[in-house]
Amino acid sequence: MSVNTAHGAFTVDGVHTEVLVSDYSNRLMVVVTQIGKLGTIYHAADPGPGGVFEGDIPPEVRTLIGRYDDETLEAAARRLVQIVQSRGVNKPVLVSLGTVPNLDLGTLRGVVRAAGDFATEALGLAVPRGAAAE
Repeated sequence: MSVNTAHGAFTVDGVHTEVLVSDYSNRLMVVVTQIGKLGTIYHAADPGPGGVFEGDIPPEVRTLIGRYDDETLEAAARRLVQIVQSRGVNKPVLVSLGTVPNLDLGTLRGVVRAAGDFATEALGLAVPRGAAAE
């Protein structure tokens, strides 16, 4: 079994961030870390009936391992899944977020945007016209 994997690193608001995207036959895994560890792992099931992303309906994510009580981090995972699904990923997504403690909300948004853009590029997916990761 061959797995397409891409690794990238960038800095958002002075915080070094690494992204690893692994495209398996039955799911996509996106690891985003600022601490060199996996952090909290989330799972988003198939995006909907027929495996098609349903527009503005945010994907349902559940915490598998890690911080069950962090709604902001969960929202970040949900947004990252939404970005890749809206650009053509039609399979379950695992998201791992290992962020520095007390990360500013604006910085977290920037991290999600950069990770979504990197994943999109790594997977060879097109960005929809007029759309930008938020």
